[in-house]
Amino acid sequence: MKRKISMMLMVIVASLSAISYAGTPITQSELPKAAQTFLSKHFAGDNIVKAEKEPGRRGMEYEVDLKSGAEIDFRDNGDWKEIKAAKRSAVPSAVIPAAISKFVSTNFSGQNIVEISRKRGGYEIELTNGTELKLTEDAKPLTEQPRRQNGNRPRK
Repeated sequence: MKRKISMMLMVIVASLSAISYAGTPITQSELPKAAQTFLSKHFAGDNIVKAEKEPGRRGMEYEVDLKSGAEIDFRDNGDWKEIKAAKRSAVPSAVIPAAISKFVSTNFSGQNIVEISRKRGGYEIELTNGTELKLTEDAKPLTEQPRRQNGNRPRK
């Protein structure tokens, strides 16, 4: 009997957790203006299938899924955070820093960027062949910054 009650409680807790982490559906007009402009400029004619908002670490975040299969995450101010291209497509070249585009075309001939995300100090990209790179905006390798503890600067 105790085992059944425990199992039921675990199922209830798991269900509530899943619901609390799910985004709230919204309409396109509820996206930040900068996100709406970005979509109409770089994904013109690609309809929104799903748009959601959810609390993030630094405010509200938005997730948009397009009919083509592309997915874009936006920060609360409407700046893109992550872009995943649709299958057999590439991230629009206009959103990729020029130095990174040049680096990829020079060093990974024939490969396209299929995913890009903004990280502290640079970008993380994934290529058609699955290669993942962490680069600064000027296409230098991005090194991980030591984490600060208790607000103090890292020791050298």
